[in-house]
Amino acid sequence: MIVEDDTYISESLDEFFKPRNTVQIFGSAEEALAAEATLNNVNVFIIDYKLPGKNGVELFQYLRTKFPAAKYILITGEMNYELAESTRQLGFDAAILKPFDYAILEDNISGLISTST
Repeated sequence: MIVEDDTYISESLDEFFKPRNTVQIFGSAEEALAAEATLNNVNVFIIDYKLPGKNGVELFQYLRTKFPAAKYILITGEMNYELAESTRQLGFDAAILKPFDYAILEDNISGLISTST
């Protein structure tokens, strides 16, 4: 699942991952939460930090309680030490700075999934 309010980034992620994966895209935390019943089979949540309404950390904190076995990646264009440390302490599996190389993102996801199986 991808929660990203930037249409260009969400469409790019969709195009990159869709040939090999089922992808769900939401433009806000509220849209993702409204679709909670459809999220039971999500293995990886890619969540933007800055979203309209609830931010990515708030969304993560809720989703983590409902889907503890999933992997969580925070993507952001504004990484700093405090945010990086906070995401680590909260339990995100990775935090990646935008713009990112899609192949590196895929490698990170593959690594996260292979360590959980």
